[in-house]
Amino acid sequence: MIKARAGMIAATMVLCGSAAAADLEALKAECSACHGPLGVSAHSDVPIIAGQKAKFIAKTLRGFQMWDRPCIKNDYRSGPKQGTTTDMCKIASTLSDEDINALAAWYGEQTFVPAEQAFDPALATAGQALHDEHCETCHEQGGRAADRGPRLAGQWTDYLASTIKFVPTGEHLVPPMMERRVTDYSKQELEQLLNYYASQQDNEQK
Repeated sequence: MIKARAGMIAATMVLCGSAAAADLEALKAECSACHGPLGVSAHSDVPIIAGQKAKFIAKTLRGFQMWDRPCIKNDYRSGPKQGTTTDMCKIASTLSDEDINALAAWYGEQTFVPAEQAFDPALATAGQALHDEHCETCHEQGGRAADRGPRLAGQWTDYLASTIKFVPTGEHLVPPMMERRVTDYSKQELEQLLNYYASQQDNEQK
């Protein structure tokens, strides 16, 4: 009897594990329609999420659930829902805490691949000076490290620009220090910063 029960428990654990794996695959398939199979987006208005810290990814998804981040309308880029309009708040609202933790852990284990994009060298040089003075404390290694904040170096410029503009309006909640910085920067200074991050197209730590 004891052996039979042990066998039933073991079988149940295997089934639960298989179900969890299947659920994660389904969730990843939903995400990959825009972010790419490994979280390396090929679209300039969709962020690269591979290699970001799991804690940041989870916090971001919960932020969408709470409408603490802008819910920008966008279309699925591939898959069965291609062309259908949605937004991250709508998508995040369907996720459980377990879903969020599983997705965050998986994408956090992937490798960040910097976007290959155009940039202005002169603006990038000026942007590096701004970063070193104001941003390096949280976005270390020239924006490459993701320990205290999201990785910015190599992220798509169009995506960064689309989110930054919502900081002064309060639609994108960020730490108070960052809010002050972004609000105080001129349009030219923001362009300089964005060009600097766009210029960082390798994963070498500095």
